[in-house]
Amino acid sequence: MADDAIDEGILITGQSGFLTGTQVVSNLGWRSVEALSIGDKVLTFDHAMQQIKDIKRETLFMQDMNVPKSHRPVLVPEGALFNRRELWLMPDQGMLVECEAALDALGDPFAVIPARLLEGVRGIEAGIPGQRVGVTTLTFEQDEAIYVEGGMLAHCPLPQPLLFEEGALSPTLYDVLDGDAARMLVEHLRDENDIRALASHPDELPSLKVKPVHPDRGLRI
Repeated sequence: MADDAIDEGILITGQSGFLTGTQVVSNLGWRSVEALSIGDKVLTFDHAMQQIKDIKRETLFMQDMNVPKSHRPVLVPEGALFNRRELWLMPDQGMLVECEAALDALGDPFAVIPARLLEGVRGIEAGIPGQRVGVTTLTFEQDEAIYVEGGMLAHCPLPQPLLFEEGALSPTLYDVLDGDAARMLVEHLRDENDIRALASHPDELPSLKVKPVHPDRGLRI
């Protein structure tokens, strides 16, 4: 079933995933995450349309404003990042950033940072979307970044084993930052106020039918 959890022994950590109503680009056009099923195809940044391998759905309860700020979803106001309506992101949902600061630090202009650290960028702020929220986590054959709500790119990591031997972890496609490195990158985004570091204009999204592999990135198998 589409709402089955990931295979036994595999763990998705952190407060990530997509809140109910979040739109993604699929082979059927823009679709809400709750309407997706295993086997549907979603447009990825690097590897064209990719099939969903597994889906995990859960309900989170936020009873009151006593939820710590670091655990609250963040609100992207309408139009802040080319999104045509307001968008809520889970605090640890990774978002793909492209900027010179990442290139200088990592040797790659692309990096993933948790959404909670984007507070203060273009009006993004932490909040409570409701007392009860549905969250959907999508998994593919490997790490992917998928288009959500306009032109933002959200990281869908490949879950890693709970128990593993040294060297047994699957390779990751993206540099995932947190702590001081991520905060420095966000400070740069605030200073530059560059919307295109966090999102592409919807009119510039690749065709739903044809998407070449992004330069310098290959399909990992």
